[in-house]
Amino acid sequence: MVSPASWNQLLRGMLDSLVGENVDLEPARIAFETTRGDFATRFAAAVQVMIAQLAKPEVVIDIPAHPEQLTKNDLEALVRPAAVGFLRSHPTKGELLGELERITRHQERRPSWVPLVDRHGNARPEYRDPSGAQGEGPRRPVVVRSFPELGEVTIHLPTDHDDRPELAMAPGGIGELEVVLHALLGTADEQGPRGEVRIDEMANEALVPDGERWWSTEPAQPVPAAQDPGVASELLATTATLAGLPVDDNTAAGAEAVITALSSAGDWRHSRHWLLDTSTPDDGTGFLGTATAAIAGWADEGKSGLVVYVYGGALHADEGLSAVPDPLHGYLLCATRSTGGGDALAAVHRLVLSCPGPHWCHRGGCPDLDFPEVTALLTPIVLAGQAAAATGGYDWARTAYRRLYGAGEGEGHVDTVLDRVETLLTGAGWVELGRTAWEGGLENTTLRRGLHCLTASYDPVTRQVRLADGRRELELTLDLLADEGVLIGSEGEERVDTGDDAVREWGTDLLTAAEDLLRGRITEPAHGGGPVQATLLGLHPHAEGDLRGPASSSLAEEQLTVLLRTIGAFQCGGGSQVAPGHRHRPLATASNSIQVSTASAARSPHSERDSSTAEGGPKP
Repeated sequence: MVSPASWNQLLRGMLDSLVGENVDLEPARIAFETTRGDFATRFAAAVQVMIAQLAKPEVVIDIPAHPEQLTKNDLEALVRPAAVGFLRSHPTKGELLGELERITRHQERRPSWVPLVDRHGNARPEYRDPSGAQGEGPRRPVVVRSFPELGEVTIHLPTDHDDRPELAMAPGGIGELEVVLHALLGTADEQGPRGEVRIDEMANEALVPDGERWWSTEPAQPVPAAQDPGVASELLATTATLAGLPVDDNTAAGAEAVITALSSAGDWRHSRHWLLDTSTPDDGTGFLGTATAAIAGWADEGKSGLVVYVYGGALHADEGLSAVPDPLHGYLLCATRSTGGGDALAAVHRLVLSCPGPHWCHRGGCPDLDFPEVTALLTPIVLAGQAAAATGGYDWARTAYRRLYGAGEGEGHVDTVLDRVETLLTGAGWVELGRTAWEGGLENTTLRRGLHCLTASYDPVTRQVRLADGRRELELTLDLLADEGVLIGSEGEERVDTGDDAVREWGTDLLTAAEDLLRGRITEPAHGGGPVQATLLGLHPHAEGDLRGPASSSLAEEQLTVLLRTIGAFQCGGGSQVAPGHRHRPLATASNSIQVSTASAARSPHSERDSSTAEGGPKP
């Protein structure tokens, strides 16, 4: 029998586990606000989420139809990992069958929020996270070590296809930097920036140089940047280098770069509100610092990159409110991509808007900055962030936010990245031949103009665009046409069937391109060098090829235009440029004169290729 004191002690322990000082209550708040029903139903959902965080994984087994037919050894191997009661060292077969019945009843009654693993410790797909995180889709962890200034960071790519065809991000490039920044600062939550995050006071204090931390009698307790957004932000505010590149601090060039970035930024993603509850070192007066991070991609006049803005305020118990996030830094960080194509970082500029002073700043103080012109560009970001944080209290607003800035589904047609690629190229005289969609989301589109053929690929998981010589895709098309009986004639004298049936099935443009390739008329690559690949910035963590964000289409088009211009995709025969949107007539070839009596079909040349052709292959 449990004594009253022991029982009450147990209740106190439960209370500390559920709503203690360092417990994140944000999942409970989200569950309460998003659950429909009366107060009791919503309260139960909130408590369930908090209990689920404390739950330990249970082993689940598949119950055989006739367990009595198993041998005793096989039955024990099945039952023991999932036993729910006492099972002695050498049970009889009858005891094992009885335990299996108890396991069966337990598995049938087990709530869905209990985490499940198989006998090898691998997570089972039946598990449903009650916090609602499963609505964001599957995630694949990837460890990034390209930014030693920030330490090792685990990012989560929006896919669970480990063997999917993928366009990898360049290590240390700006695309990899983008996902690292979102992961560290907490701006990648597709549910929106609702709620608060308590920053680790001791971890942030540990960043202060030992010679300045005179008030502390305890040894420093540093934590990695990946474990605390405050630590990550302070490292970004004070590091001398990023990816080994010097960070330019508070210079005229930095101010110009920041103005360009802010003026051409796309959709902003905001973090939750950070809270740092601390006290002044000298007399212990209470001090509450607050901060928020915002990240956006930008593109303008042939340049592109990322911009980070960290801002906030503070309350001093004696001096009152202030408009700086002491004891944290307020700053702007602008990363610019190399203009030669690809993801190489060209420059990193930083403007420190507020510094907590030489006795707390991790580099002994920051240069003074007088830059009032930037205020007008920053105010809209702050106000929009306040509106974003308020969306959690309204069902329709929460849905709209996820549709525009997260992974929520929308109604009606929305342009994709490859739609924009095709629009830009067809405006310069290129003709679309077809698209391929691969298992896992990777898409290709192949286009032709005169002697050139180009394949553009987009990976929505890594946000990579790749432009390559399209002859390889045309060669695959010839193989497919041969399999379908459209490539006719004896060996060495093959030709493409251009009859009415073939045209209806495959389209004039594709058959013409296939015939030209067969006759050696498409011999030149679409550009001088090898494939060109770069990240479309500003789309993460939106994990589709859809351009749903209000500013996503224009931001993507600006970056795509630069990338296509890099390979000369807008140049005509004499090297002149065709402006995007201006229809240029394709160069004539001998096989362009093939006459057909029906309109070109819109069918993809690869529409019949499916997963049966190769593991993880394209789907129709």
